[in-house]
Amino acid sequence: MADRGEELRVELAGLLAEHEPTLTADERVHLVRLEEGYGWRPGRRPVRPDARIAAFLDLFDRAEQEELTYRTLEAGTVDDLRDAFRRGLSQP
Repeated sequence: MADRGEELRVELAGLLAEHEPTLTADERVHLVRLEEGYGWRPGRRPVRPDARIAAFLDLFDRAEQEELTYRTLEAGTVDDLRDAFRRGLSQP
């Protein structure tokens, strides 16, 4: 299980490295607030999200499913990913 969690952390780091430099300060703040407010939950997520947002949505959807449904990730992995996401977007 730990290996899969590490794979997801590496994937998140790659997404942040790819997309974070292309985001404006306002977009970063919006994404962090959206994630913190669970705005990405089904029924509350953006309609036709930008490809950058869709990439993060896909990662978190898969991680939540693996942790909560299939139990193939250690408990708390998704929370760790969310913290890393927030830190990655909060850096100037």
